[in-house]
Amino acid sequence: MDEEVSDRVIEQRWRNRMIEAIGVLARGNEGLIEVNYNEFFLTFYDLWDDGRLIVWPNSAFTEEEEDAINALGRMLDDIMEETLHFQSEAEYIESGCAERIKPVAQEALKLFLTRGRFSEDYEELTPALDPSQA
Repeated sequence: MDEEVSDRVIEQRWRNRMIEAIGVLARGNEGLIEVNYNEFFLTFYDLWDDGRLIVWPNSAFTEEEEDAINALGRMLDDIMEETLHFQSEAEYIESGCAERIKPVAQEALKLFLTRGRFSEDYEELTPALDPSQA
């Protein structure tokens, strides 16, 4: 029998997925090579679109975290516009776009990891899990 999951736990899981997506972006070229050029961008866009988080409002994010995500998203939008014609990982690496994203993503990741990750299984008001867990 499937157990129903609360909206809050879903929001917490979305925040954890965002940490993972930012983590890939924060590795720059290394992250691009690891996941391929499509997933490098699309993992973030699975969670953020049209100027905001897809699950919004989301009580698991602080206002500061949301601002950081929106700034990163706008940067990615600009880079996606610049690189629409690219068809290979090599073109992305040559352009330096992943390395331009890297410091912005690293700052956002640092912000998120300051609070840590939420539980995937039960509701929390604040993250109780160390960033290396979950």
